[in-house]
Amino acid sequence: MNPALDNLVRQEIADYLNFCRDTGYQPPAWILPEPSCALLKKICALSDAPIQAFEFGSGRSTLALRSACVGVTSVEDSAEWLAKTEEFAAGFPKRDTDFTAVVPLTACPLGFLTCKSFDLDGHSDLLRRLQLSGLILIDSPPNPATREHALILALRHARPGAIIVLDDLEIQTTFRFATRLGRDNSDSFDFLHVPIDHGLGFFEKKARSRLVLRPSLREIIGAWFRN
Repeated sequence: MNPALDNLVRQEIADYLNFCRDTGYQPPAWILPEPSCALLKKICALSDAPIQAFEFGSGRSTLALRSACVGVTSVEDSAEWLAKTEEFAAGFPKRDTDFTAVVPLTACPLGFLTCKSFDLDGHSDLLRRLQLSGLILIDSPPNPATREHALILALRHARPGAIIVLDDLEIQTTFRFATRLGRDNSDSFDFLHVPIDHGLGFFEKKARSRLVLRPSLREIIGAWFRN
């Protein structure tokens, strides 16, 4: 992993653990907490040039990314929630370089199964925005256990050098498929588990190559039951 990124993340983990010990901090549920948002901004600041960001989901992260990036694309399955995001992000209103879109969750192929996710095959403009982004955040679909399709989509289309961030690794299903993808694709990605807030998974893309998918029997059965 990029030494600057690796050093930043490891220092943030140490600072976070000390902060929790000293204050008794507990991350709020259902939103991306402030320590995670602050880390996203610091990661964007590591780039030598201004970067674009892409996020599956919206909310507090939108405000953080707009404050740190030259352009942010936010994809939501709920128009109502996206409107609430714009109210919340009033301090950083949508610029000409920002883009928001409502894409309903539909049945998407995931190996031999399907899952409810964002099908970007019919949205070439969104897919292009994802491909140009230096940071990609996956904080949706709302059920973290069903985010594997969105993660695979991001890993396949991200440009070399991009950082893909997956939230909610405190959920074991999410943790298992993230670490499995990181392990099976170590030639193409560096993976780092970041145990702050709800748990983050960082993938740094090193090269373009075919994504290796080797789900365990337990994951296959679990995905079948969720669908």
